[in-house]
Amino acid sequence: MHKMKKWMMLACMFAVAFVLQPQASEASEYVTRGEFVQQLITTLGVDIKSEVKDLPFTDVDPQLAPYVEAAIRLGIATGKTETTFAPNEKITREQAYVFLIRSLQLRHHYATNVFKLYQDGATTKPWAQQSLAAALHLGLLQGYSDKTIRPQQWLTAEQTKAILKRYETNIEKITFIHTNDTHGRIIANEKNGEMGFAKIAKIAQDARQKNKQTLLVDLGDTFHGTTYVNLNSGQAVVDLMNAMKYDAMVPGNHDFNYGQNRLLELKQAVQFPVVSGNIYKDGKPFLPAYTIKQVGNKKIALVGLTATDTAVKTNPAGIVGITFADEEATLKQLVSELKGKVDHIVVLSHSGLQTDEKLANNVSGVDVILGGHSHDTIEAPKKFKYAYVSQAFEYGKALGQTNLLFYKGKLIGVNGFLYRDHATKQEDAAIRSIVDTYKNTTDSTLQQVIATIDVNLDGERANVRTKETNLGNLIADAMRQALQTDVALTNGGGIRASIPQGEVTRNHVLTTLPFANTLVKVSMSGADLKKALEHGVRLYPEQNGGFPHVSGIRFTFDATKPAGSRVTSVEVNGQPLDETKTYTVATNDFIAKGGDGYDMFAASNIEFDSGELLSTVVMNYLQAQKPIPTVEDRITVVNQ
Repeated sequence: MHKMKKWMMLACMFAVAFVLQPQASEASEYVTRGEFVQQLITTLGVDIKSEVKDLPFTDVDPQLAPYVEAAIRLGIATGKTETTFAPNEKITREQAYVFLIRSLQLRHHYATNVFKLYQDGATTKPWAQQSLAAALHLGLLQGYSDKTIRPQQWLTAEQTKAILKRYETNIEKITFIHTNDTHGRIIANEKNGEMGFAKIAKIAQDARQKNKQTLLVDLGDTFHGTTYVNLNSGQAVVDLMNAMKYDAMVPGNHDFNYGQNRLLELKQAVQFPVVSGNIYKDGKPFLPAYTIKQVGNKKIALVGLTATDTAVKTNPAGIVGITFADEEATLKQLVSELKGKVDHIVVLSHSGLQTDEKLANNVSGVDVILGGHSHDTIEAPKKFKYAYVSQAFEYGKALGQTNLLFYKGKLIGVNGFLYRDHATKQEDAAIRSIVDTYKNTTDSTLQQVIATIDVNLDGERANVRTKETNLGNLIADAMRQALQTDVALTNGGGIRASIPQGEVTRNHVLTTLPFANTLVKVSMSGADLKKALEHGVRLYPEQNGGFPHVSGIRFTFDATKPAGSRVTSVEVNGQPLDETKTYTVATNDFIAKGGDGYDMFAASNIEFDSGELLSTVVMNYLQAQKPIPTVEDRITVVNQ
């Protein structure tokens, strides 16, 4: 009985397909691989590069190259060989449907027994069977009246138009435009590839015009990071996000940088929900765990999660009484709570890619995880056991578009891409006006030149979190001199940008050291100082915000030894470290209170809090024209 019903359903599909599919005109012009890829990428709305210089194919002209690059990047197409794409070769119907189905990033496979309905179904090549079966089940591929699908027939222009029209008609989309880790980069910076909020707003506005079922969300580390937002404690970002009509956000660890009370004030000031389900204050929820959005005929739950390591990645003074529950346990509980109340669950995560992938593999009931915190670049959503994961780099250098795809009301796949800055990107005039207002208010003081330097000071994220740099040395020297301590230690995660050679402005320093950290003096034993160095290099060669930059110290560590036993020698001002001796240490109040996991500092007494911002200490050092250190083997790595 079950088999009979199954074949009756297939027969119905078969009959409908033959009625709907017209005969192709034999006189139709054939389509090439290059032409089909260009039309498919255009139909998908993928943001393409203005020019492509590094494409490996020698047979792709400059006009077609951006479309081919996008298709390769998104996993839609491959080259014929390592150096040829064959853009001028005719494309078969079979090949075209493989490209189309790849673009959908489907959740499941579809039964290939549907080929039994067609006289030539068996002529479909093995590598294309799954794709063509999916295309048949989704109504994207329709049979001819002579009971054939003709997979090996050359594709015509008329057929291409029909295929792409069926895609637009059959597949419903709910679109998410998502930002993460903008860190206050509200102003466009063409040199750095930072789009700025005015361009992001225009992209979001255009996406909403194309598809009314579009949500704009943020994945955290948003309110703090550059002088233009730090000087107003995040109000500039509030005004911009309200004007852009964000639908929801999750706070990141650095959104606590102004303290928990200020974050609650910002939450009240924004005109959209700020959600996170795993933050507790004195055992009670600190924020709503989720918000439910009605999108078309679907109820979508947006569940927030904030990184558990926020406890060591923001100033401990700002999160007194706050705890961060395990993300997986929290999400499982919330999924259970939402069961039957919503159609789909999308997680807004500021927990990092490693955690997001774990959640996507371990928590059923979640469809998509939009992430931040780890600053990863995911060109197209990645499929895991239960959910898809996406993330859009950092600082507005990329902007995510993730589409939930539906066929007859059922979620069938998730696709998407990243937008990047280029010459064709336009700005939203209203948002640009808000940006300019804040920019003009602060520029007069920020552009004051405080020094001139003849070298670039290296504050690149990947460098200050893994090795000694001249900028890290300069900051540590400035700290040590200001308090006249034996040594100084600061964390690489507090260094947020390089300072270019030439005239140095206040803005340069404030962008490099954006946190409201003050310079403090502590006393600690040589044994604890060595523990601090061990802690700082424990994750090497992985990037680590706690990587130490030092003054008055030279130390060597062995990268092959286990964490906690890596430091092989330490000198303090030219003398071997005495673990029984007490040393004075200049550091920042974040580290002094146990930030970045430096618990050995938290156990020490803060003898003196200067009240001076670290940025001010560095400005004073530069204005005094003190010597700029080089990379001088304060930190030596052996057996890398």
